[in-house]
Amino acid sequence: MSRSVGATELLREFLPEWTTLLFVALSYPGKLTLLVPVLGLFYLQDVGRTLRTGVPDGRALCSERTAYVLAVALGGLAFVVLIKGAFALPRTDPSLHAVSSSEHGFPSGHVMAAVSTWGAFALWTTRSTRVRRLLAASAVVAVVGFARLALGIHYLVDVPASVAFAVAYLGAIAWVARGDPRRAFLAAIVIAVLAVLVDAASTRALLSLVGTVGAVVGWRVLEAPPVRRRLRARFGGESTTPMSDGSRG
Repeated sequence: MSRSVGATELLREFLPEWTTLLFVALSYPGKLTLLVPVLGLFYLQDVGRTLRTGVPDGRALCSERTAYVLAVALGGLAFVVLIKGAFALPRTDPSLHAVSSSEHGFPSGHVMAAVSTWGAFALWTTRSTRVRRLLAASAVVAVVGFARLALGIHYLVDVPASVAFAVAYLGAIAWVARGDPRRAFLAAIVIAVLAVLVDAASTRALLSLVGTVGAVVGWRVLEAPPVRRRLRARFGGESTTPMSDGSRG
């Protein structure tokens, strides 16, 4: 059964060639090469703020909230790989493609990644109000979705389906993890393992698993009391006297 309803063909027919670079740029908020560094910077700024403010001994370097957002976002990226591998549906006709792309076109990985990542920021960070964050995240997703259609590599139905998959993931992870980053990271690892099992030949599936496990290990190592003491002493000007374990909510 064809997924085409003519929208992609119409866009490719009327959009001038010079818009290709513009839509490539507009699709970047859903691209791993942007999202992964953003998540890394989000984590580092939280740790850096902790070290600068010199919070009392026993507090975690990374807040529970930040760790939870990271876990949800990484799980969402693994979910993209799992769903694309499970469906393995082709893209639009190559004659419509304005840029090169991977083989599978359903769902849209860019759209799913944008929803799960920026949705996690909108739902569980605290800057501004939740309504404004959700509106901003929705605008980003809409831009990414339209850009992928304009580049001719997705059918129209791929975009809302991708949004639905990612929103379902966010709802499920909120119910399963309940704000606990440990549960969210465990769910992310399970999803990444399933992605490898579903599409063992996919390099992205393996990288997703390695990246998720690596993030968990790095988070726990950095929060180990000896490591925290050394970091606080070096960057926060605190003594290296023993301190108790704990977390900042």
